[in-house]
Amino acid sequence: MTKVDSAPTTDGWRFRLGITCFIVAFGIHLITLIAVIAGAGPGTVAAIAAMNFALNKILLLATVAVLGKPGFNRLKQMVLGAIGQYGPPQEVGPTRYTIGLVLFVIPILIGWVGPYLGDMVPLLRRYSVSAAIAGDMILLLSLFVLGGNFWDKLRALFIRDAKVVFPEAAAA
Repeated sequence: MTKVDSAPTTDGWRFRLGITCFIVAFGIHLITLIAVIAGAGPGTVAAIAAMNFALNKILLLATVAVLGKPGFNRLKQMVLGAIGQYGPPQEVGPTRYTIGLVLFVIPILIGWVGPYLGDMVPLLRRYSVSAAIAGDMILLLSLFVLGGNFWDKLRALFIRDAKVVFPEAAAA
């Protein structure tokens, strides 16, 4: 009977191998970019992208297997700790909230009204994909401007039992 090593894998060669697998899992997507830049045909690029997608999943599973729970938790803490400092703050002031709401509503309104305005504004139809991408980016930016509490408000839309509590009602 073999003994399973239950020692934490937060240091040593297993942790380094796990981080290497994690980096390679995302780095392999550069192969697709290189194929596109090199002028490979659409079929070749699609095959490479599919292969990279499958390899990505296999390498991520290998990362978890090599690291184990303690090593994976350390890696997760490192990644989220690096990204977390750029996340939205919980509370924002009234001016920032107003700006965020404008940034949130305008792309939705343009996306809703845009198809009807295509005949009146030919540029909108001509650059519809670019406008859609710009609108999506502005919408994502607005979520960071609005802050963490707004994320909770959006999440509450998808929870059937969520209740609204207005500030003046909470004070009474």
